[in-house]
Amino acid sequence: MSESTPVERVVIIGAGFGGLTCARELVKKGGFSVTVIDRHPYQLFAPLLYQVATGGLPEDDIAYPVRAAIPGVDFRRGDVVHVNPDSKTVRLADGHVVEFDRLVLAMGSTGTTYGIPGVDEHALQMKDIKQARAIKNSLLQKYEDVEIGLAPKESLRVVVVGGGPTGVEVTGAVAELQRSMKREFPKISKHASVTLVEAAPRLLMPFSEKSSARAKSDLEALGATVKLEAAVDRMYSSDVHLKSGEVLPAGTIVWAAGVAAPPEWAVLGLTDRANRLIVSPTLELTKNVWALGDLAHVDGGEGRPLPMVASVAMQQGRYLADAFERSRKGEAIKPFKYKDKGQMATIGRRRAVVEMPNGWRLSGTVAWLSWLGLHVFYLAGGRNRVSVVADWFWNYVAWGIGPRRTVID
Repeated sequence: MSESTPVERVVIIGAGFGGLTCARELVKKGGFSVTVIDRHPYQLFAPLLYQVATGGLPEDDIAYPVRAAIPGVDFRRGDVVHVNPDSKTVRLADGHVVEFDRLVLAMGSTGTTYGIPGVDEHALQMKDIKQARAIKNSLLQKYEDVEIGLAPKESLRVVVVGGGPTGVEVTGAVAELQRSMKREFPKISKHASVTLVEAAPRLLMPFSEKSSARAKSDLEALGATVKLEAAVDRMYSSDVHLKSGEVLPAGTIVWAAGVAAPPEWAVLGLTDRANRLIVSPTLELTKNVWALGDLAHVDGGEGRPLPMVASVAMQQGRYLADAFERSRKGEAIKPFKYKDKGQMATIGRRRAVVEMPNGWRLSGTVAWLSWLGLHVFYLAGGRNRVSVVADWFWNYVAWGIGPRRTVID
């Protein structure tokens, strides 16, 4: 880049996988002034949220300061309330206005309740640290309340709705937590249970039938109950009603049945049924504005959009950084192409399923170790990696004595 070439101002809204990947690559390339805006000052490693929710990891292990993650990036904490593509400005809730030459929307996704009555009021979701903390507190406090007679024994029953990777992982972790609690609450722990409810005919629908069956058998081996083709009709504070008429008592209800893009951004363009903004093959939404990750609807072939997973967002972040560099040089920009690197889900200790694009399928200990290694690799910060590995090792050896014992008031 010549000294006369002006520095382009790139503003990225969202400090998730896609946004930070894009920012990191732009800083490496040089010639861009990068500003990241997010309501939280940290990057959240969302794939491990369920371990915070079930007490397997402390919160600090999966959160890393954005400013430390990418030196050279101007980070501004705040909520974006208005985007004006014409004037190329972004306005924050505090009134501050940020100007841009290129804007990247990477706000991720939020939970969706599909309009089912009672879900918003009574179910706990798991999209951020606060929600994970609420699940953890509910799970642990129920034991204390039942022990001293402040709550009925049915309060120890947990219902998880949604048989995707998140629902399967939460259910397995809860089942293991309930096993470990038998030592501390021997008189009441026999009343604890966890039930996974899925409307589809099998778990982990994007996976093969063999992997789905393995996940189901692994969960049942841990003591969980799995109900398939069981759609939720409505729910209340202490029970979940199925369309079949069955009622499931529960002291803690975890909703893991689906995600959608935040609806407030629908004003910026056309959207699909999940509120995702429909973008061009180069991820462009409108002039000077691009969208990526869970917020963007990108055709993945056969009339289906690309999945809302971290690998898609990260590849799109790298693609956009390269596209911006090519645009500066006046070079042609090719459409984004997603490279499928496979999928995985963990069920519990030495229990996981992994599927690779080449057809390889792993399960059991090998799959579990692969899952552990990949997640440690993608964690931000050396301290976080060391801490997570130490906590996992201790939990494996001591079976549940650690961060899960802390109830945060």
